[in-house]
Amino acid sequence: MEMTSKKKWFVILNPHAGSGRGAKDRTEILKSLDKAGFDYKLKISEFPKHTIHLTIEAIAKGFRNLIVAGGDGTLNEAVNGIFSQTVCPPEEILIGMIPVGTGNDWIKTFGIPNNYKDAVKIIKQGKTMRQDVGQIQFAENDLAKTCYFANMAGFGFDAMVASKTNRLKDKGRKGISLYLQALGSSFLNYQTAKTCIIIDGQEFNELIFSVSIGIGKFNGGGMKQAPDAIPDNGHFQVTIIRKIGLFGILRNLPGLYSGEFVKDPRVSTHQALNISISSAHQIAGEADGEILGDNKFEIAIISQKLNVIFNPENYLKL
Repeated sequence: MEMTSKKKWFVILNPHAGSGRGAKDRTEILKSLDKAGFDYKLKISEFPKHTIHLTIEAIAKGFRNLIVAGGDGTLNEAVNGIFSQTVCPPEEILIGMIPVGTGNDWIKTFGIPNNYKDAVKIIKQGKTMRQDVGQIQFAENDLAKTCYFANMAGFGFDAMVASKTNRLKDKGRKGISLYLQALGSSFLNYQTAKTCIIIDGQEFNELIFSVSIGIGKFNGGGMKQAPDAIPDNGHFQVTIIRKIGLFGILRNLPGLYSGEFVKDPRVSTHQALNISISSAHQIAGEADGEILGDNKFEIAIISQKLNVIFNPENYLKL
């Protein structure tokens, strides 16, 4: 097999990732790639959804090896590019990750170090696996849309936190504390809504606090919302939190980070291939932290179609 670093790579760097860390650390990131002997073409992602277009263009030009230097949102856009292009099957594209984001949740499941030099080392090792991908069909302003996600999608409270987090990032807030700030202000404003969830034909009609659909285990900067998710088993792990109240959430906060919260009687977990979520009220959705949709979502798993570089030594260890 050819050396990973001897391939021709297409590198997408998001300067806005990690509240501007991508721009600040650009020289250091590129130096790590140069030192490791990578042959690459660099493109800078300049605005929201730009990475989708850069990925589609790269594949059209013949690139099959991508490195994403960014956060979960940048990876999400690259995945949407891979799955919306029509030049080649998605599994022919290889993707490696240099984490620059605020939350960096995808890497936690896949054992990628949160450090540029070590992440580049893992890409150079070139150990690959094919992970599952989620497909979401929804309407936005009466237009039918399809998007894809590589880590986790959330509905209800999760989406509200993601939306508040994005607004705080836009105001220049940084670090993991911005997730906690978003969490706090969302508690005070969030109303549970009667929601209909159909999981592989089984229907739940209840007051729902949140629904998390995991391929990876973590979201929201380290919350272990899908503790039993396995990225290549062909199933989502779905976590439903029913009406729980502020006290219930505060009591479960440490458990949200350890995965222990799923033992709460108001929480249930399910394995699923297809999920439908709808509500008479506005229900927000998010996929890998990106906000989407109005109030009805159809989610399906696409089994083992995304070819990613991972670290077998720390895979599923957290």
